[in-house]
Amino acid sequence: MSDQRPTILITGASGGLASIVVDILTQDYRLIGVDPRPMPMGRNFPGEFHQIDYSHRKMSEIFRQNRFFALLHLGRVRADGHTTKSFRYRVNVLGTGNLLRLARKYGLQNLIVFSTFHVYGAHQANHVHIAEDAPLRASQLFPELVDAIELDHVATTFMWQYRDVRTVVLRPVNVIGRRINNTISEMLRANFCPTLLGYDPLQQFVHEQDIARALYLCLKGDKSGVYNITGEGAIPWSKAILQAGSIPIPVPSFLAYPLVGALSKLRLSFPEHLIDYFRYPTIVSDNAFRKDFGFEPSITTVDALRSLRPSGS
Repeated sequence: MSDQRPTILITGASGGLASIVVDILTQDYRLIGVDPRPMPMGRNFPGEFHQIDYSHRKMSEIFRQNRFFALLHLGRVRADGHTTKSFRYRVNVLGTGNLLRLARKYGLQNLIVFSTFHVYGAHQANHVHIAEDAPLRASQLFPELVDAIELDHVATTFMWQYRDVRTVVLRPVNVIGRRINNTISEMLRANFCPTLLGYDPLQQFVHEQDIARALYLCLKGDKSGVYNITGEGAIPWSKAILQAGSIPIPVPSFLAYPLVGALSKLRLSFPEHLIDYFRYPTIVSDNAFRKDFGFEPSITTVDALRSLRPSGS
């Protein structure tokens, strides 16, 4: 008997977020995952998995052989010491463009794109509660975020151009959790965590389980648009470090930029653009997402941060 469940294509299927999302989708949907990276040892994808570049010609075969109910594009590659600018451009910009062309060609019904609040940039002049219509200024200071902004732009342009495809572009704040391996989670899980001397900006976080539930609500919903997503409240960076069980280590700002530059040359994973997020608050409003999708975070910011602590601490 053939599987009658709607089929979802998930990019970034090898990542930690995808591993959480598929847990809540596998009962209702047939899943096909793609990622340029291999699936981590010991993890099984609950469906078909293809290790391919999003621009590869095999992507056309995958679309042709399946009638997708939705594309869940979790495949943005972050700027860090492990990725080159050319690789990020190929995956984030060219790869996303190819996925959207195929989505249009093969009659996709729903598109959900996982962007980031970093596209707004961290600026001294930022107002509190940045809305979705605010300018995307991140690339003015940090060229390594150009591909992230282009990905966001490609997705929003597609949304306005093809109204017959329900498109949702999400700009979440810092996603944290035990299964998430982004820079912020790794920093907060460490024994010692840097702060910039003289700065202690408010930060927003959302727990991995809440972001997975937000993605599920997007699949079940009927709204299109660009949406910020955040958890409950905001907390100073120094207090976030303490709640996560780490010890804050103040670093003078005049040392921070040369240090990060040196780490980047050694291909170590601390992206330079994050420094300004430890100087200036970038506080977004998620009122639109809560209203349109009925979302309320189930895990408080404090509990989300405490979940990063080692078991038993």
